[in-house]
Amino acid sequence: MSGLMLCTMQAQKPYFIKEINKNIYSVEELSYYLYNYLYLVEEKFFSDALIDYLAETLEQKSIADGLKHLADRGGNLGEKISFVVKNSGYYSSKEVEELERHLVMLNSKSSAERVKAKADLLMNNHKYNLAIVFYRNILNKGRSNELGDEFYGDVYNNLGVAYTRMFEYATAAACFRSAYKLSSNIRILENMIKADLMDGNEQRLSLDQAQYKIQDITINRLRTEIVSVKAHVNVNWDKIDRENYVKKCRDEYFVEINS
Repeated sequence: MSGLMLCTMQAQKPYFIKEINKNIYSVEELSYYLYNYLYLVEEKFFSDALIDYLAETLEQKSIADGLKHLADRGGNLGEKISFVVKNSGYYSSKEVEELERHLVMLNSKSSAERVKAKADLLMNNHKYNLAIVFYRNILNKGRSNELGDEFYGDVYNNLGVAYTRMFEYATAAACFRSAYKLSSNIRILENMIKADLMDGNEQRLSLDQAQYKIQDITINRLRTEIVSVKAHVNVNWDKIDRENYVKKCRDEYFVEINS
């Protein structure tokens, strides 16, 4: 995608992409989504509704017909993604080649790695409840011999971050403890202590400080950081704001999981 590129057509009627909670209005925006959110795209994304939108609303009949043809001959997900991106004209040939390398890499990844990549993208798009489900799915399936402690430590850490964003600090701290046992990363250890502090559980904090031999100076530094964070939350969000936020996240999850 080099330089300034205008959209071929900006439709009045949007197409809603629930995975990122955004409307798109052009084939270029669709191409951008497919290119940058690769791990969120599933086979069902290329539905009849999307094909009709391309043909009728965006007047991209050749792309719509191409997707129909791919579906009829059993084309795989990667072929459909590549076809739309290529024919949108939004990305350069070099960028399309890069996309196709990613598609090959996608096929070479294990199931757990693909699920984690999807969960990470959902986290980045503030879909914490759904991300939690995918992280939990990885852990519930048990350890794979192909993947090491670092991978599973990262899953536990990201799961802890997701619970933190949902204000479930005690659960988050437990996830960080599991992550630290696998990864022994100072960043994860600090996440655990921050969760203890946000939870206000001084007894658990003392136990963690003793078990992991954390110096008082580190605790005090993190405590200062947490005071600042809590002050920001308290100024900008009251209890009802927080409850509404959590409810919204959970409502989005139930809508998506049942759709």
